[in-house]
Amino acid sequence: MKFSSAIAALAATGSLVSALIPIEVKGSRFVRPAIDANDEGDEFTVIGIDYQPGGSASYSDSSGTDVLSDGDVCLRDAFVLQQLGVNTIRVYTINPWINHDECMSIFNAVGIYVILDVNSPLAGESLSRTDPGSSYNKGYLNRVFGVIDAFKGYPNLLGFFSGNEVVNDAASAAVVPKYIRAVQRDMKQYIAKHANRTIPVGYSAADDDVLREAMWMYLQCGDDESKSDFYGLNSYQWCTGDNWQTSGYNTLESTFDGTSIPVFLSEYGCNKVSPRTFPEVYQGIYGPLNQVFSGGLVYEYSQETSNYGLVNIQDDGSIKLLTDFDNLQKAYNKISLNQTSAGQIKAVTPATCNANSLEKVSSSFETTMDLPGCPAKSMLTNGGGNNNVGKIVKVTNTTSKYKIYNSSGKQIVDTSIEIDKDNEVNSPSGNNINTQSASPSSASSSTSTHKSKGSAVNVNASGFLAGLAAFLAMLI
Repeated sequence: MKFSSAIAALAATGSLVSALIPIEVKGSRFVRPAIDANDEGDEFTVIGIDYQPGGSASYSDSSGTDVLSDGDVCLRDAFVLQQLGVNTIRVYTINPWINHDECMSIFNAVGIYVILDVNSPLAGESLSRTDPGSSYNKGYLNRVFGVIDAFKGYPNLLGFFSGNEVVNDAASAAVVPKYIRAVQRDMKQYIAKHANRTIPVGYSAADDDVLREAMWMYLQCGDDESKSDFYGLNSYQWCTGDNWQTSGYNTLESTFDGTSIPVFLSEYGCNKVSPRTFPEVYQGIYGPLNQVFSGGLVYEYSQETSNYGLVNIQDDGSIKLLTDFDNLQKAYNKISLNQTSAGQIKAVTPATCNANSLEKVSSSFETTMDLPGCPAKSMLTNGGGNNNVGKIVKVTNTTSKYKIYNSSGKQIVDTSIEIDKDNEVNSPSGNNINTQSASPSSASSSTSTHKSKGSAVNVNASGFLAGLAAFLAMLI
């Protein structure tokens, strides 16, 4: 039997526990490969949440902690997210120098992938919108490469965002784009040299009709070395009371139709009307828009000052689900995704870079493909020196010490995560989390989730894994 390259990469990790199969890109879609290379695998659609409890502003690289470093917190949130039915979370800010094995393994165990931003809000750890040339330096790339090293060993890492809303006005559009492509080039070259699998690299665009189209045109065209592997849009244009036409989702579909890379909503969930009811989930994103887009990520998991939260985290670490959570779970339960095999997905020829076309969309947009050289060539070749390389570990504890209350204030009795023996991809279950607070028996009967079959592999060999990786490589 032949095995997929994704399985060979898993074997090379030396993991002794079950692990999700890494997501790949084919044409304009994400693909979840099959174990057997004779099988085609399936299209993967992002059903996700933006996850940064405390907000990015609360991050400090001197604290020795981040949102993926506390196993009890991750267990608590993994239970909630597993019940909600998501298969992906986006994490904005992490510390690449500390260990994330427990949290990443917990999310892996419940069938959830992670998309990770490589930047942080701290000085020197992201590109400057006004002076990208000075910020694109060796110190900055040391962080970027450090993030790659820290997370390249996790098979449930879906990909990296090279930037988030770095281009957000005419001034930044005139100077930033070539630096985004340069960073993506450096990241992709570093991954090729220092990781055992290809990891997709993409960009997350600001909620601006003109700039997001221009940025997409610029980042999807031309050579594979520096172009985006995927493209995220932060969009809050469908609010409660809108529909397919009034929200502009029909324009979204027509604008990005024909994309040569996967496009999805990296943030969505307008909160002009509260509580949110999320009709865009089943009437838009996983409805007609799914013909072009590959899903989306709701903003956001925890209640912060901007009032987009699905849960409220108390000072003692307990959480209360909000009405937005209930409504999103109901919305997710209404979606039905097409079961598209990878063989049905057509390869798309990358667009030719055309300065005139870009200028028609935005006259202020920089169109050059003459990229600056990497300011850290030795680091790119020899490695960044981060020895904190993560790996999937066995999850032995399945229940967090923190209490979880439903939106009515009743404590949920059984808050144990469900670990499938094949570690399959999580998906909406059709259940209602509020029914789990009545009694232990009702909690037990309603905690199951629907998972996608054939989406994971149990890597349980030990002594011969290294040899197996080499052997599998010969079969491919």
